[in-house]
Amino acid sequence: MVRRKSNVRRSKRSLDKNKSAECEVLVTRKKRAKPGAKALKEIKFLRKSTALLIPKLSFSRLVREIMNEIFPRSDISRMQQSALEALQEAAEMYLVQFFEDVLLLAIHCKRVTIMQKDMILMRRLRGRNDVINH
Repeated sequence: MVRRKSNVRRSKRSLDKNKSAECEVLVTRKKRAKPGAKALKEIKFLRKSTALLIPKLSFSRLVREIMNEIFPRSDISRMQQSALEALQEAAEMYLVQFFEDVLLLAIHCKRVTIMQKDMILMRRLRGRNDVINH
Protein backbone atom coordinates (compact mmCIF):
# COMPACT_ATOMS: atom_id res chain seq x y z
CA MET A 1 0.00 0.00 0.00
CA VAL A 2 1.34 3.42 -0.96
CA ARG A 3 1.54 6.09 1.70
CA ARG A 4 0.64 9.59 0.78
CA LYS A 5 1.04 12.84 2.60
CA SER A 6 -2.12 14.57 3.45
CA ASN A 7 -2.44 17.99 1.92
CA VAL A 8 -2.15 20.62 4.60
CA ARG A 9 -4.42 23.56 4.14
CA ARG A 10 -3.11 26.88 5.31
CA SER A 11 -4.86 30.12 5.76
CA LYS A 12 -4.02 33.14 3.60
CA ARG A 13 -2.35 34.88 6.53
CA SER A 14 0.17 32.10 7.08
CA LEU A 15 1.00 32.07 3.34
CA ASP A 16 1.69 35.82 3.34
CA LYS A 17 3.96 35.54 6.40
CA ASN A 18 5.96 32.72 4.82
CA LYS A 19 6.46 34.67 1.59
CA SER A 20 7.75 37.73 3.34
CA ALA A 21 10.04 35.63 5.56
CA GLU A 22 11.61 33.83 2.62
CA CYS A 23 13.97 35.85 0.53
CA GLU A 24 14.71 34.54 -2.92
CA VAL A 25 18.26 35.30 -3.97
CA LEU A 26 19.39 34.34 -7.41
CA VAL A 27 23.12 33.73 -7.60
CA THR A 28 24.65 33.77 -11.03
CA ARG A 29 27.86 31.86 -11.36
CA LYS A 30 30.63 33.14 -13.53
CA LYS A 31 31.40 30.93 -16.46
CA ARG A 32 34.81 29.33 -16.10
CA ALA A 33 37.08 29.61 -19.06
CA LYS A 34 38.78 26.53 -20.42
CA PRO A 35 42.31 25.95 -19.16
CA GLY A 36 44.81 27.86 -21.27
CA ALA A 37 42.22 30.15 -22.83
CA LYS A 38 43.37 33.08 -20.72
CA ALA A 39 46.97 32.50 -21.75
CA LEU A 40 46.00 32.39 -25.43
CA LYS A 41 44.06 35.63 -25.00
CA GLU A 42 47.12 37.23 -23.41
CA ILE A 43 49.30 36.01 -26.28
CA LYS A 44 46.92 37.53 -28.81
CA PHE A 45 47.07 40.81 -26.91
CA LEU A 46 50.87 40.72 -26.88
CA ARG A 47 50.95 40.03 -30.62
CA LYS A 48 48.88 43.13 -31.34
CA SER A 49 50.87 45.41 -29.04
CA THR A 50 53.91 47.28 -30.26
CA ALA A 51 55.57 47.79 -26.88
CA LEU A 52 58.73 45.81 -26.21
CA LEU A 53 58.47 43.12 -23.54
CA ILE A 54 62.15 42.66 -22.67
CA PRO A 55 63.96 45.64 -21.10
CA LYS A 56 66.33 47.27 -23.60
CA LEU A 57 69.38 47.37 -21.36
CA SER A 58 69.31 43.70 -20.41
CA PHE A 59 68.69 42.71 -24.04
CA SER A 60 71.65 44.79 -25.22
CA ARG A 61 73.87 43.12 -22.58
CA LEU A 62 72.77 39.72 -23.84
CA VAL A 63 73.49 40.69 -27.46
CA ARG A 64 76.97 41.95 -26.53
CA GLU A 65 77.70 38.73 -24.65
CA ILE A 66 76.64 36.61 -27.63
CA MET A 67 78.69 38.77 -30.01
CA ASN A 68 81.77 38.34 -27.80
CA GLU A 69 81.27 34.56 -27.84
CA ILE A 70 80.93 34.47 -31.64
CA PHE A 71 83.75 36.95 -32.37
CA PRO A 72 86.13 36.70 -29.38
CA ARG A 73 89.12 38.49 -30.94
CA SER A 74 87.39 41.47 -32.53
CA ASP A 75 86.43 44.35 -30.31
CA ILE A 76 82.82 45.11 -31.24
CA SER A 77 81.59 47.42 -28.53
CA ARG A 78 79.32 49.73 -30.51
CA MET A 79 76.02 48.95 -32.18
CA GLN A 80 73.41 51.19 -33.77
CA GLN A 81 70.28 51.74 -31.73
CA SER A 82 68.02 50.97 -34.71
CA ALA A 83 69.82 47.67 -35.34
CA LEU A 84 69.42 46.68 -31.71
CA GLU A 85 65.70 47.57 -31.76
CA ALA A 86 65.13 45.58 -34.95
CA LEU A 87 66.93 42.59 -33.43
CA GLN A 88 64.87 42.86 -30.26
CA GLU A 89 61.57 43.10 -32.16
CA ALA A 90 62.43 40.03 -34.22
CA ALA A 91 63.50 38.07 -31.14
CA GLU A 92 60.36 38.96 -29.20
CA MET A 93 58.12 38.14 -32.15
CA TYR A 94 59.76 34.74 -32.50
CA LEU A 95 59.50 34.00 -28.77
CA VAL A 96 55.82 34.96 -28.55
CA GLN A 97 54.99 32.80 -31.58
CA PHE A 98 57.05 29.91 -30.21
CA PHE A 99 55.39 30.01 -26.80
CA GLU A 100 51.95 30.22 -28.38
CA ASP A 101 52.64 27.02 -30.33
CA VAL A 102 54.08 25.34 -27.22
CA LEU A 103 50.97 26.29 -25.24
CA LEU A 104 48.75 24.78 -27.93
CA LEU A 105 50.76 21.55 -27.62
CA ALA A 106 50.30 21.55 -23.84
CA ILE A 107 46.55 22.15 -24.19
CA HIS A 108 46.39 19.29 -26.68
CA CYS A 109 47.89 17.06 -23.98
CA LYS A 110 45.15 18.30 -21.62
CA ARG A 111 47.62 20.31 -19.53
CA VAL A 112 47.81 23.98 -18.66
CA THR A 113 51.49 24.08 -17.77
CA ILE A 114 54.03 24.05 -20.55
CA MET A 115 56.95 21.70 -20.06
CA GLN A 116 60.38 21.22 -21.55
CA LYS A 117 59.18 18.23 -23.58
CA ASP A 118 56.61 20.49 -25.28
CA MET A 119 59.39 22.86 -26.34
CA ILE A 120 61.53 20.01 -27.64
CA LEU A 121 58.61 18.62 -29.62
CA MET A 122 57.79 22.06 -31.07
CA ARG A 123 61.38 22.55 -32.24
CA ARG A 124 61.23 19.11 -33.84
CA LEU A 125 57.90 19.85 -35.55
CA ARG A 126 59.17 23.14 -36.95
CA GLY A 127 61.95 21.30 -38.73
CA ARG A 128 65.53 22.07 -39.65
CA ASN A 129 64.69 25.29 -41.49
CA ASP A 130 63.60 27.01 -38.26
CA VAL A 131 65.78 29.86 -37.00
CA ILE A 132 66.67 28.17 -33.74
CA ASN A 133 67.57 24.80 -35.30
CA HIS A 134 70.38 26.01 -37.58
